[in-house]
Amino acid sequence: MKKLILLGGFISIALSSFSQKEVLYKFEKERVGITKKSMLVLAGWSAANLLVSGIATKTHNKEMRYFHQMNVQWGAINLAFAGLGYWGAGMEKIDNPTLLAVLKHQSKSEKTYIFNTGLDVAYIAAGLYMTERSKSRTDPAKLKGYGNSIMMQGGFLLLYDAVNYFIHHKHGKKLDGLVEKLELSGGPGSVSLAYHF
Repeated sequence: MKKLILLGGFISIALSSFSQKEVLYKFEKERVGITKKSMLVLAGWSAANLLVSGIATKTHNKEMRYFHQMNVQWGAINLAFAGLGYWGAGMEKIDNPTLLAVLKHQSKSEKTYIFNTGLDVAYIAAGLYMTERSKSRTDPAKLKGYGNSIMMQGGFLLLYDAVNYFIHHKHGKKLDGLVEKLELSGGPGSVSLAYHF
């Protein structure tokens, strides 16, 4: 009878562990899917900048020509980032996830978007500074055109990064149930981490 109870206990633990792996794999697959979709959005924005502003640089209005030239440059850089981001998301190893690895990936995703929103605010401020500086120039077209473009690109990226942060953060809430089952304890010279099934 004792052997039967012990065997039942081991089977229960094994099934719980298998169930957790399934949940973690599904979570990671969804996170990677979210990242890929967001990279496609960035690629679409970049392609639109390259196409529309590439054609619009033919204008005789100097300020608008510089505005569109800067949009083309941003479009090329963002398209490269989108391509690398999509490729990198596809290369992530998620086959046999551990809770620690999943939490680390989730934290990295959220922190990346928070950091990027700070950069986006800096882009907007730099664009605003350039447009203000253009007022003291005898030929303000270049600085004003570039500044307006940088403000527009920074504004888009601020919205893009904020939305992506909230999407990843909401997705991360699915981990709350698993994390609540963790217990960290320690004593003299030791630390232990327990998972309660």
